[in-house]
Amino acid sequence: MTIVAQLQITLFIDVMIIFIVMLLTIAIGFIGYRTSKTLTGFMFANKTLGPWLLAFSIMATYFSAASFLGGGGATYLYNLGFGAWLTTWHVIGVVVLWVIIAERLFNYISKANVMSIPELIGYRYGDKLVRTIAAIIIIALFSFYLVGVYKGGAVILSMQLGVDLELAMLLLAIPIIIYIVIGGLKAATVNNLFLGLLMLIAAVLTFSYIMVYVGGPIKGIEQLAYMNILNKSGMLWLKLDGMGPPPAMERSMVSMLIMSIAFSIGMAQIALPNLLIHFYAAKDRRAVSKGRIIGPILVFLYAMLMFSLGIFCHLILDYRISEKEITQLMRDTDWVIPKTISLIVPSGIRGLIFAAPIAASMSTIALTVLTLANTLLRDIVQPILKVESEKVLLYIAKAIAIAFAVIPIPIAMIGGGVIIDIVGAAFGTIFACFVGPVTIGLYWEKASREGAIASMLLGAITGIVWYIYLYRVTWIYPTVPATAIALISFITLSLMKTRFKR
Repeated sequence: MTIVAQLQITLFIDVMIIFIVMLLTIAIGFIGYRTSKTLTGFMFANKTLGPWLLAFSIMATYFSAASFLGGGGATYLYNLGFGAWLTTWHVIGVVVLWVIIAERLFNYISKANVMSIPELIGYRYGDKLVRTIAAIIIIALFSFYLVGVYKGGAVILSMQLGVDLELAMLLLAIPIIIYIVIGGLKAATVNNLFLGLLMLIAAVLTFSYIMVYVGGPIKGIEQLAYMNILNKSGMLWLKLDGMGPPPAMERSMVSMLIMSIAFSIGMAQIALPNLLIHFYAAKDRRAVSKGRIIGPILVFLYAMLMFSLGIFCHLILDYRISEKEITQLMRDTDWVIPKTISLIVPSGIRGLIFAAPIAASMSTIALTVLTLANTLLRDIVQPILKVESEKVLLYIAKAIAIAFAVIPIPIAMIGGGVIIDIVGAAFGTIFACFVGPVTIGLYWEKASREGAIASMLLGAITGIVWYIYLYRVTWIYPTVPATAIALISFITLSLMKTRFKR
């Protein structure tokens, strides 16, 4: 058998595994068919989610392909401190989400009987305007966020199938649309259990193969210290203020950049509407309480396995590729993990690993699309059209979900930027907008509508403007200034309102 024939067979095996995973998601979608015949069933699975579905679905929704490709490969450019801080902030964020927010949010939702995050905000502050602003921000920022998620999964499909990125994104969207329309949130969360398990298995396999190849983390670090990478000492990759984007290094801003990115992505968990919406579908308080144990463990395991692998890929890739290719990989680290896997993992297992970022994208897209559909229907369409028929609303919800699953594809072809930048910026801005009105507002009785409105608007404007114009000048990630300004305005205006009342 010729080498070309062998390569074709191995590629065929990997592609078949990926397609089997995608077909399984469609089959699993029928689990939610009966539940999705009503609007509440379609959007919230008739509030039947137990602790395992809750925990796995939140983990799988949160970890998009950026976690596998961008997060896994980032330390190929950044130093090891990036992986360490990214893991740390992920753990802090998930603990805060499950321990401080989850049960309080569930109790508040149950008492208020609301059906969306903007409706929750509107109820909390007794104002329609604040609800509308929240809905518009969620729709705008999550549409932008989906662009990065789609790109993450499509990178693998494009590479494996040898097709354009546009076609790969469309192929990614088809099974998601089918199982969402068939089974709604129930199908999405059951799929997230399956896809979350696949992501964990792939993370274990990827970590194991890379560690075995380099002789373990300690030996790998020792080898890296004596390595020369593009005329730079490997020691730079072992210092927190060492390797990073050259402009940030020149300004001695690498440490600040690493901390701000890690904070942005890790802490976003506590205010992301596509995560918080899971608690609307929780079966009961016990499901939330038990999920508090499972959820943080899942996030910790995945983050610990994936987020420092890029640095060890220098020991695998750099001796096999040209300096030009190394430079390109350091500019676009999303390709580091796929290229490494292609070199050291045998066919079959490689296909299973490559299915993971696709699975991560699918799980995130599904819940985000449902969140967007619920927000647009509940907080904008229904109040304007005054539709009462549940059957009509269900059809509208499914049509909106299909639209939101397709819209990011043409947008993705326009914008640039690596996956971790796109997702991180969107994560951080959403966090800045909602951490005050939602997270703090659940506990602080003095929080006011004026503070909530200012917090959301200023957080969104600061995050977007900073990312476009100031990020690569200051090398401070947009989340830091956006959150600071949003919280200052939220607290200040709320306190002023309290004083005026007196």
